Amino acid sequence: MDWNLMSTELWDDEAKNWGKRENKAKAWERGPRKAMIDFLFDYIGQPPGTVLDFGCGTGESTKIMMERGYDSIGTDQSTKMVKTAMQKGVQAKDMKNNTLPFSNESFDSIFACTSLEWTNRPSELISEVSRVLKQGGKIVAVTLGPSARPRWSAYKRLYGEQVIHNMMMPWELKALLEDHGLECTRMAGAQSGNKPLVDQETYELLSENWIAQASISFLWGIGAVKK
Repeated sequence: MDWNLMSTELWDDEAKNWGKRENKAKAWERGPRKAMIDFLFDYIGQPPGTVLDFGCGTGESTKIMMERGYDSIGTDQSTKMVKTAMQKGVQAKDMKNNTLPFSNESFDSIFACTSLEWTNRPSELISEVSRVLKQGGKIVAVTLGPSARPRWSAYKRLYGEQVIHNMMMPWELKALLEDHGLECTRMAGAQSGNKPLVDQETYELLSENWIAQASISFLWGIGAVKK
């Protein structure tokens, strides 16, 4: 199976309607994704600064960064997603075979929201992310919580079927970042905006045990610094 080719074809097929669904749901204006992009802005500090939106999709998040005053550019494995993003007035480039089209240490910050798992070799992607990040630069990497419904896209692997969503647990993402010389300094989670598993007070009490808190989060973000 050519994992990257199949993943690219999937997101090319999604490109036409993905942005419409995001806008209809106001996905970056409320709920878990807004919480994660707010975490990014708080973690990387005020603009100016160059920000790579890794896995930008149709460019909604890249556009928000631009409107906040950051020098932002998106990248995605789907050429159709990139074209849609560019139609919104943002800069975007497509990437192929886990290789980013940028020189070493090009960016002050990187945002990778549920985008590192769409390959059979996430370690390669994290190596690339680290390569294009400046020394002392910051990354916010986001993965789905273990109970998040979209993880069902990988369920059929248990029947031996080929799937293209690599199921990284939050602790695995943290370990991979650390393996590639990135120091994890802050973490934050967000529950589903529709049906949170516990009330917010209980959720906050779990902050002393990040793995427990991550297990009931819809999205889990990790902020790391390149040392």
